[in-house]
Amino acid sequence: MAAASRRDARGARATRPVTIVGMPLPIVTERLLLRAYEPTDLGRLHAVVYSDDRAMALLGGPRDLAGTRAALERSIRQQREDGYSFWPVIERATGTFTGEAGLFPLTPGGTDISLGYAFGPDFWGRGYATEASRAVLGEAFGPLGLRRVVAITREGNAGSRNVLRKLGFRQEGSRHVWGAEQLYFVLDRDEYERR
Repeated sequence: MAAASRRDARGARATRPVTIVGMPLPIVTERLLLRAYEPTDLGRLHAVVYSDDRAMALLGGPRDLAGTRAALERSIRQQREDGYSFWPVIERATGTFTGEAGLFPLTPGGTDISLGYAFGPDFWGRGYATEASRAVLGEAFGPLGLRRVVAITREGNAGSRNVLRKLGFRQEGSRHVWGAEQLYFVLDRDEYERR
């Protein structure tokens, strides 16, 4: 990682670590394709994930279209500035938008980079979260050169805990993030490479 200059919230020049080499996109797996978000993804992202009560039950609740637009714009901006973000996850066989997966800073200005994923309920139980996340981790520990990736999930999200354990994450207590107590998981590069 290298320091890059940009403007902070006050408009002053600020320095923060950013990745010089971004993740190569698209990321292709056996069944899925992950690519950079485009503004035209708004309707599908909102319909499949962000407006769905079940998909968002443990992620702070469903959002209105403006909330989805803000999340999409944040992902597009982060991809441009940092070389990674959340990406839409598309079924290769059908071209169907299934959800999103990728990496994001756990807290603004913090050093923890977190794996995240969210899928529409119609796509639960198919192994998509594990498949997409495995591919994201391969890129995170490969081209991005991360030493560690973290993840959070709520206590009640047994499915997400199961995915994280399959991927090799270990739980290290909990943290208060995004207005809620979250279980905190860690995967170091050394552990990843031993798997």
